[in-house]
Amino acid sequence: MAKNDLRLIIQGGALSAAFSFMVFFNPILGSITSFFALLPIFYVGLCLGIRAFLFSCLIPLTGYLILLGFAGVIVFMFSLFLPTFIILHWHFFKEKNNYKFSSMDIVHKLSFYSLGLITLGFAYLKYTNSSIFEGLTKKIEVANSLAKMPLVSSSIIEILPGVLSFFGLLMIWLNFQTAYAFALRTHKAIRKPTKKQNIFLPPVWDIAFVASLWLIIANQLFIESFLLNIFSRTVTCICAFPLLIDGLETIQLIAKAHKLPALSIVIFIMLTFLLVWPMIFIVMLGLIEPLCGIKKKYYSKFN
Repeated sequence: MAKNDLRLIIQGGALSAAFSFMVFFNPILGSITSFFALLPIFYVGLCLGIRAFLFSCLIPLTGYLILLGFAGVIVFMFSLFLPTFIILHWHFFKEKNNYKFSSMDIVHKLSFYSLGLITLGFAYLKYTNSSIFEGLTKKIEVANSLAKMPLVSSSIIEILPGVLSFFGLLMIWLNFQTAYAFALRTHKAIRKPTKKQNIFLPPVWDIAFVASLWLIIANQLFIESFLLNIFSRTVTCICAFPLLIDGLETIQLIAKAHKLPALSIVIFIMLTFLLVWPMIFIVMLGLIEPLCGIKKKYYSKFN
């Protein structure tokens, strides 16, 4: 292994550990840096491969083990290692000496498997008669009654799993895309993008998104199941994630076709994530894109 490669592996692992553990020393700064904990190890994997990524992961793993014990290993596996490893595996997966999955294919697979895990989790809660959400709601109501004022709305339990799922997927994807952009800019990326790679999201998420909205309405009108209410909202948020990415891809294509400055797109995306509410319009754009063929129309101009 080259000396520069070893230096990059150590630096990536150390930065990932620093971003993760900053919250223990400076909670305000740590709450920001924790969102970028995947970025350094993503960069190592994209530049040097999965084997180098595994070596780099040993540094934050050691930190989690020292600070949190065995529980820290579990946190590390699910928050850092597994999302990064799976995406890198898809990114480098080859079939007949060609990379099989494009970035949009990875978005689809990431969303699909996340939806499957969430569904299994809620099925487990349903068939084991677990009342974890009802228990949390009652504790919030008791706390509010003791304080004689609403400290936290009990309805937050209904939307919290979906919001966490959505922003968790978004955080993973932004770290991957940012690291890939850095790797391409520094000419160190192992895999280069090709013109033939798929840029179209499979037309299933618009159907799933609309179906989940109808499930929310049906539950409110007829079923009134507390667990189903949380599940349907969580599914809606997960289905909105690939539509958001598709909407952003569509906006970038339109901007490129009209030769808008790259900085304007960067500012637009930053404002979108800061204000949050513009995401609704981008999701709607991703929802109608397969019906209108917006991507196909603009993509044809570059071929």
